[in-house]
Amino acid sequence: MKKLFKPYLTAFFLGALLFSITSCSDDDDPAPVEEGENITSMTLTLEPVSTTKGISTATATFTAGNTPTLQLAPNTQYNATITFNDNIQDEIRAEAEDHEIFFSAPEDVLEVQKIIPDDFDANGRPVGLMTRVFTGNADKTGTLTVTLKHQEGLKDDDSDVSVGETDIEATFNVNIQ
Repeated sequence: MKKLFKPYLTAFFLGALLFSITSCSDDDDPAPVEEGENITSMTLTLEPVSTTKGISTATATFTAGNTPTLQLAPNTQYNATITFNDNIQDEIRAEAEDHEIFFSAPEDVLEVQKIIPDDFDANGRPVGLMTRVFTGNADKTGTLTVTLKHQEGLKDDDSDVSVGETDIEATFNVNIQ
């Protein structure tokens, strides 16, 4: 009886040892983590829709530590275009479902609307790389804050500036003269 029991006992211990060695290995590759963009500068270009004499394009570049100023004409509609360092806007377009650019300004200074139909993601939600800006009356000053949010898996019809990770936030001084 002892001779019969010994091979089974040996097989049992070898099996348990083999099982414990293979069950502890981590063969699962962790899911890649999509990190936010490393963006250090943003250029905002506002080009007047109308070619009215005396109204020129306003361009300002934000980098950490500086607050550029945009000189704008009163009661004027501008097409706003945003570019980032390293042309990251191409990546933003490619991953449009994960990004949105938000604009905030006092309403008596600027009215900001996203109305450019080709600046939406595949789900019909705004991206914001192209935006239309309407200025208010003359002799106004204020700020325009532009925030790029990374909203992977979070972007929906109710998303606002509080949703997701901020890739860059820039504040521009605005003078309307």
